[in-house]
Amino acid sequence: MVSPDANPEPASDPSPLHERWPQVFAYPLQAAALTTIVAIAVAHLVQFVPALGSVLDLLVWASFFQYAFEVLRWSANGRTQAPEIALTVSAGVGRYAVALAILVSALIMLTNFFLGRTAAFVVGALLMSALPAMMMILALEEGLVRALNPFAWLLIAARIGRPYLLLAGMFIGALFMQSIVALLLAQAVPDVVALPLAYFVVGYLMIANFHLIGGVIHDHRDELGYSGHLELQDEVPHTDTSRAILDAARARAAGGDVRGAAMLLRDELAAHPDLLPVHDEYRHWLRQDGDKAELAAHGKKYIPVLLAQNQDRRAIDVARECQVSDPAFALDKAEDVTRLAHAAADAGQTQIALGLLAGFHKRFRNHPDIGRNYLLAAKLWAERMNKEMQARAMLNQIKLTLPEDPVIPQVDAYLAFLDKLAATPAKIAP
Repeated sequence: MVSPDANPEPASDPSPLHERWPQVFAYPLQAAALTTIVAIAVAHLVQFVPALGSVLDLLVWASFFQYAFEVLRWSANGRTQAPEIALTVSAGVGRYAVALAILVSALIMLTNFFLGRTAAFVVGALLMSALPAMMMILALEEGLVRALNPFAWLLIAARIGRPYLLLAGMFIGALFMQSIVALLLAQAVPDVVALPLAYFVVGYLMIANFHLIGGVIHDHRDELGYSGHLELQDEVPHTDTSRAILDAARARAAGGDVRGAAMLLRDELAAHPDLLPVHDEYRHWLRQDGDKAELAAHGKKYIPVLLAQNQDRRAIDVARECQVSDPAFALDKAEDVTRLAHAAADAGQTQIALGLLAGFHKRFRNHPDIGRNYLLAAKLWAERMNKEMQARAMLNQIKLTLPEDPVIPQVDAYLAFLDKLAATPAKIAP
């Protein structure tokens, strides 16, 4: 079992993107990445297994994507060293990526069948351009539904700016190059040799691509509201008061008692609730133990601690994980909901913000934040979810139930804004 000690230190000052090309293409040559690429390329020979070949190959792809997303996540946390194995990315992300690839391919084929080659080419180009955004969402949020949301793609592209065009171009260029190589190999050598060689090229280019995507996330972490994954945070110094607690828990886990490690940390948190490294370690071993219920329960206690220490971005990450573990996840204090939902919205985390705000008026009746929170929800629906009717209904409900609320002038102004957007310009008579 690998503890967080296995993680190398992040790079303190990465070079600018335009100076990083040699490092990007050399990244897959690191022993950890290269051995994985070779192993996966050889594993694709399962395609020749009668009857089960296609199914087995999907499993190989899922394993590869799990590692590729680990590369992306490490790179997004500023690490230039390739991971040995997938430490922080769940196996489900690999399966999501396979499902996403199948959906994209199916959509392109259906477009070609019903609308012709030109339409299929246009749809394919658009989807290929959106793939970097899809990969970012899958790696950082582990959510397939949001990865399929075009508004999420546009939001990410807008926040990153010109470097996103570079990512899209790199993705498309790599796909074109690997297709040419596969075609040339198929004509030059037997299939049993051509297949692993072609998949080696595919794996090499994809690992370089995922590393580049992660690097761009790291460069634009402030715009994206990404504070890094908790498991990849800098190691706690030996002088920190938390260190002895962490070492004791890791020793217990190394002996095979993961649940015992989590229980030790839980007891320490009861006595030292403000030690953030102990909270993070506790959540790490809860993940290892697969205890989703306790992850969500702990999140309710941990998020207020983070907010009290002005760690809003880390609180957003914890809320995301809790919502994945428990779709009904809700905080206990109205003030925490308001603060975190607005912080999530500002960071572009629309689904997290809406999840936090759901049912606010029922859980906190007559609370003064109802108006401002539901105005925020209406804006998110209209601007980022393309649900203008729901937004209007909520705005009108605010006016009906809270006619004296200080937020009413803003509600009226936003309704007028929506009316202006929806107005059809009058045609000029000839």
